[in-house]
Amino acid sequence: MRVVFFLQGRKVPAARARGFTIANALTRAGVACDLRVPHPSIYGDTALPWPWNRLRFLYRPLGTLARLMHLRGLRRSDVVFFQRPLIEYPTTIVEKLAARGRRSVFDFDDAFFVDFGGRRKLRRIVEMVDQVIAGNRYLAEQAGVLEKTTVIPTIVDTERFRAQPTRDARGREVVVGWTGLRGNYQQLTTAAAGIGRALRRTGARLRVISNAPPPRAVMALGAEYLPWRAESEIDDLAGIDIGLMPLPDTVFTRGKCAFKLIQYMALGRPGVASPVGANREVVTDGADGFLPATDADWEETLVRLIEDPDLRARVGKAARARIESAYSLAAVLPRYLEVLGLLGVRAARAAS
Repeated sequence: MRVVFFLQGRKVPAARARGFTIANALTRAGVACDLRVPHPSIYGDTALPWPWNRLRFLYRPLGTLARLMHLRGLRRSDVVFFQRPLIEYPTTIVEKLAARGRRSVFDFDDAFFVDFGGRRKLRRIVEMVDQVIAGNRYLAEQAGVLEKTTVIPTIVDTERFRAQPTRDARGREVVVGWTGLRGNYQQLTTAAAGIGRALRRTGARLRVISNAPPPRAVMALGAEYLPWRAESEIDDLAGIDIGLMPLPDTVFTRGKCAFKLIQYMALGRPGVASPVGANREVVTDGADGFLPATDADWEETLVRLIEDPDLRARVGKAARARIESAYSLAAVLPRYLEVLGLLGVRAARAAS
């Protein structure tokens, strides 16, 4: 029996965290996995540099065509695993063709249902598949089929994301960091007032790691820009001392699965995040991270962390322990195996 993973694209963060990482671990456990990855991605991602990659919507039809080609060679005995919807358009015809006569799983970690036609698309997909995996409780509730839904959070491979020592730095030597896609810069500006005041009071630096340079609102904070690269991702993240994840409280952001926050914490870095969505599930405020709710809270929390390396070390150590216990590959792989086991998939070796 083979599990066929339909992943969104090689550069898509969700595909790396909830697709490649999981499929590779299942393979090591003796589960036959076949990965089908469109190029360009379903979002139209190409190798074009910024700013030309802003035209990626023109490549989406090619991503859809690549996805249709992935339907070839499917067997009746396959279990098909959909990592989010298979294409960007408001139709489920591709999922229907892939799932027809086969056991199926739909895994999603994003509130795509807020898009045009998205609510109807979600309903149709969850009705046609055998099992649903949601990235947090809010998404599970939105799917509306709790009897066949399992909540499994987004994780990191803690063998790759290893805890880093805390630097004995204060003030200007401290790097406050944020990572994310270009479209998410607006989330960072949610707490810009509090972050900006903390940086001015302490002289600490702000570093942003993204696939495109930041907008003016972020540059106004004195941000240093570091292009995101897969080969240096972990080293680049390890160069920050405090990780940021501000979010506005919206229907869309409640579906976020705190991936950047989990990355910071896995490296032993204290995360400072808005109390929205999965952030509240990941962090115990004041113990393994911080959840400031107002601009004043953001300012005071960051000032404390910037000026106190012992506090950063203590919270960072607790953050790492939190990720190992609940948001690591070792913690969630048995749950994926349990879901697949309901569809007849068995591991040939012990999960690791």
